[in-house]
Amino acid sequence: MITVVDKRSFLKLPCPNGCKLWLYTLLLISLPLLVIYNNYQHQLSAYSSQVNEQIAQRTKLLSLMQAQLVESKLEAIDQTLKLISSHPNFIQDPDPHNYLLAQYSRNNSEMQALLHIDATGLLRFPKHQNAQLNLAERDYFKVHQSTKTDAVFTSKPMLPGDGHSKPVMVISRGLYDANNIFQGVIAAVIDIETFSLALSGISVNAQLFSSIVHEEGEIIFKVPFRNYQAGQTLDYVKNRTETNKLPLTGEGIYQHRTGDYQFAYQTLPKWRLHVFVGEHRSVVDKLISNHKFSHLRNSCLTALSIVILILTTAWLIRRRLEINEQLLESKAALQQSYQRNQAIIKAIPDLLFTIDKSGKIVDFEQGDGVPLLMPEENFINKHISQTLPDFLAQRTLLALQKTLQLGENDYYEYELKLSGKQHFFMARTSPINEDRMLVVVIDITERKKSENALQWQATHDSLTKLPNRVLFYDRLYQSVVESARYKQPFCLLYIDLNDFKKVNDTHGHLNGDMLLTLVAQRIRESIRESDTAARLAGDEFAILINHSDLEEARQVTEKLRQQLSMTYELNDGLMLKITASIGIACYPQDGKNADELILHADNHMYEEKRSASSSMS
Repeated sequence: MITVVDKRSFLKLPCPNGCKLWLYTLLLISLPLLVIYNNYQHQLSAYSSQVNEQIAQRTKLLSLMQAQLVESKLEAIDQTLKLISSHPNFIQDPDPHNYLLAQYSRNNSEMQALLHIDATGLLRFPKHQNAQLNLAERDYFKVHQSTKTDAVFTSKPMLPGDGHSKPVMVISRGLYDANNIFQGVIAAVIDIETFSLALSGISVNAQLFSSIVHEEGEIIFKVPFRNYQAGQTLDYVKNRTETNKLPLTGEGIYQHRTGDYQFAYQTLPKWRLHVFVGEHRSVVDKLISNHKFSHLRNSCLTALSIVILILTTAWLIRRRLEINEQLLESKAALQQSYQRNQAIIKAIPDLLFTIDKSGKIVDFEQGDGVPLLMPEENFINKHISQTLPDFLAQRTLLALQKTLQLGENDYYEYELKLSGKQHFFMARTSPINEDRMLVVVIDITERKKSENALQWQATHDSLTKLPNRVLFYDRLYQSVVESARYKQPFCLLYIDLNDFKKVNDTHGHLNGDMLLTLVAQRIRESIRESDTAARLAGDEFAILINHSDLEEARQVTEKLRQQLSMTYELNDGLMLKITASIGIACYPQDGKNADELILHADNHMYEEKRSASSSMS
């Protein structure tokens, strides 16, 4: 007798239908839990990366801004040293020029004094009360004495002498005659505490700190300024060897007994300085911890809901096995929804479009707080060329081609005017399958506003709202380049208010600030929109008159004198008059570059100021 055995029976498990159902149920529970866990890890990683990137960008930006500010202030002082040392006969007969040293030291609040030291190390200016000081052992004197160099030298921080509690640093230049023989040193003594106040305004929150560090590792000062202790060093810089110097920029995490600090730095090689900006990570770590707890709680609730749903579904399937076919269809639909949800998870869910390979919008979900270009019903089943502006439709079609053909994500930024207001958006694309693409649109208007506000603050004076020294020099350099190319002249006006210090001393700084604001307003009203007016420092202003010659500059100068000499009404009805000394320099006859023009206008202004003083006396 031959027995026929069905081979398919070996493939069947000896398990009743109920057992198989619960096995499938456990499998269905495991899959969503795995997805939820992966999503939890992905979201936590993405959030941590975003927060860490924000603190990294913040420290990088602030270190760059502070480095630019430090460099601009040191450059201004160095220009003063160059200007004085290049004055005719200064090396041969410096005594008649001592008034320049006194004048420039008074004009800069951060400069404690200007020193002139002869070739033997004796201090020639300013005169000491008791005896002539010998500074031959100072590091800045030895450097210039030992090696002939045109470079500026920045000293380490020091206390000037007995009885002095405020630290200073010195930048210096060597004095050499026509035969390159050492004739002494001219140096600027900088009050570190006053200098640090200029940087204290560039901050975002109380967790930030910054330090200016000498290339040899000694800390010059910290912002906010704290009690100075000589010899404090930063090991991160000090432990570097001569062949292992810090790069020009960098970042990292510094472990301190009070917690971890994330820092970024900028190197100023000319000044032998490093600008460090750090931020305490306690707030960031707390945010990440809170986000982790919140997301874990939500994930657990979601998992619990899914488990209950699956168990309920399994119980219903066990009760009604006859709907097995419908269940299979539901699983297919669930799988398609699962793939789409995975694509959504990869992007930031805000404003969602599903676009097929022909460019037609097949699905649309509006995000919270994102303005629409047109009503929602006008999007569905319409080609993007019918619903979007031409430039945006063309860019979206390029993203569609890249996303579906290469399977790669794409993103791009654009701006639209909606309801009379300008909005900025970022679109990110990701593939759903071979025929469809998901587009996520995020409104980044506030981020753009913040970036523009930071840019404006870095280039404008907060009191008068005029461009500051940085922006003015940039436009001056542009005018020189443009005028050299197109052979178009332009003129520079250098304005200094006469006896402005008396206003502050007599009527207070509030009235002084209000006077500066009114002066700036009158200057703006007296020039063309195409011209540039800027506040350089204190009571010093400058104007760029584009496409003008000397005669036109004199007309503008006369108009300014009339406007600025009119009575000002200050706080509490105070009526005040003030005059201004104005220097003129025109390109190209007075200078071929920015420094020459500034020098000529400055000299012209001081000649006028001295002439006015002589006529009054």
